[in-house]
Amino acid sequence: MTPIMERRAAATGARAVYCVAMRAVLVLWDLSTGSKVTFAELREYLREESIARFSGMEGLRQKTWISNPVTGHWGALYLFDTPGQADELVGHIATGKVVQLTGLTPATIEQFDVEAVTEGKHSGQDLLGAGLARAANG
Repeated sequence: MTPIMERRAAATGARAVYCVAMRAVLVLWDLSTGSKVTFAELREYLREESIARFSGMEGLRQKTWISNPVTGHWGALYLFDTPGQADELVGHIATGKVVQLTGLTPATIEQFDVEAVTEGKHSGQDLLGAGLARAANG
């Protein structure tokens, strides 16, 4: 804990909070370059397999799947407890299921240090039920 955090905790009576070196990973495919599957087929893969598999991944704090049919991008943003867990994921992407389904390697794989995380005011919808892949007709 930094000196500022220690002073703030002492002044407010808050419990000690320790900084964790979390790691974010951004992975993007460009499906416009010749994907063997469509966005709808990838959403079906999420519903049928991927969401459940990643829900049990050790050290994964959050995975958000993202898409933009206008640009052809499909991918995910991951948030891991440690840099080592992020490294492990990155080491397996080239042989992962999306590569097998699309026939494409990712256009972007980039790791980031996590500077901060927050939640703003929102509708209160449970994030675990959000997204196009969770919609009734996907």
